[in-house]
Amino acid sequence: MKPSPTKVFWITWSGWMLDGFDASLYAYVLVSSLAELLPASGIAANEANIGLYGGMLFSVFMVGWAASIFWGWAADRYGRVSILCWTVLFYSVFTAASGLATGIASFAMFRFLTGFGIGGEWGAGTPLLQEGVPEQKRVLLAGWLHTAIPVGFLLAALVVMMAGDMLGWRGVFLVGILPALLILYVRLAFSVPMRRETASRTSKPFAELFRTTRAQATWSSALMLSCAVFGLWSSNFWAPTIVMIKLTAAGATPKHALQMEALAGIATNLGTFVACLLMPWITTGLGSRRKTAVLFFLGSIASTIACYELAIEYLHNIALFFCLLPLLGFFTNGIFSLFTIWLPELFPTALRGSGSSFAFSSGRLLGAAGPSIVGLLATATGLPHAISILAGIYLIGLPFIVISPETAGRPLPA
Repeated sequence: MKPSPTKVFWITWSGWMLDGFDASLYAYVLVSSLAELLPASGIAANEANIGLYGGMLFSVFMVGWAASIFWGWAADRYGRVSILCWTVLFYSVFTAASGLATGIASFAMFRFLTGFGIGGEWGAGTPLLQEGVPEQKRVLLAGWLHTAIPVGFLLAALVVMMAGDMLGWRGVFLVGILPALLILYVRLAFSVPMRRETASRTSKPFAELFRTTRAQATWSSALMLSCAVFGLWSSNFWAPTIVMIKLTAAGATPKHALQMEALAGIATNLGTFVACLLMPWITTGLGSRRKTAVLFFLGSIASTIACYELAIEYLHNIALFFCLLPLLGFFTNGIFSLFTIWLPELFPTALRGSGSSFAFSSGRLLGAAGPSIVGLLATATGLPHAISILAGIYLIGLPFIVISPETAGRPLPA
């Protein structure tokens, strides 16, 4: 008996939620982990070095995420379900291993491998959902799939808020092994192949993505995603670090600063969750995937500048910063619920995993530069200024939205 559409949704949702949980742990323990690991590697743990090496380690993680294009190709060739399980196992093991690092070099290696596993879950899980639910529910459920990410982020923030002081940064990472428990249930639930699971194994050559008219969809979506990922990792994920740095400088206790850092993550991801819930209606109401993307790109610029340049740099108002964080999450991270709808619509079944993964992984490759550039700029301009300057990436991304194929109102291609 094949799994029901409801079961397909919740299994893929759970994998994506745990993906977000493991991916976001680093943001909450960046300062405390580097405060120990930098001196262990012979580097002073001052604010400038924490910003510099923190950004570099974000980038190492993103490079690993970019390399995960392999998983999309494997999902087309060997089946969505098997690859979904392997990716969950991979990122769970190496998230936990991050808590065993003895210096910056081993920490960077574990972060790279964690990114490699986390990036692959999307390439297998998103096509699995799109192909496993009825056409009339596909857009709604595909949009809601991305609600898993802010829930995962919120769960990570709650773990840090309630137990971070007790666990320490190493214990927080070790909690990241828990997603591996999902694998057994997935294998039992998908004991019978999905409708397109067997068909996907007759995948077309990867080079097909770059031939004739399909090349436009491949390159335009990859460049559009590059700007969105660069913007996200250059803005949203620095919010907890900003809170930690500002409160510590103001004399807050480490425990209080850690709790407020987690609260910043919760505020940001509440906004993301609302955007993901509303995305199916937003893009349907606008009648265009392109118009929706333009709206969210412009909103991302405005919310980033409002948070970092206005609230932090100009007004020095941490309370206002917290009030604006849901807006930041709504636009900079909420837009990815559009991509869970749009990207799989751009490619046929035999290339869906490869095409979607190439677009997303290429985005991560450029996005990997974002945190490092923020760290480098921060040494000269300060962290809030650096983040605000790099929000200009969304303007660069607007032309790529315009040339991306419009798929609103069309069924998922066979």
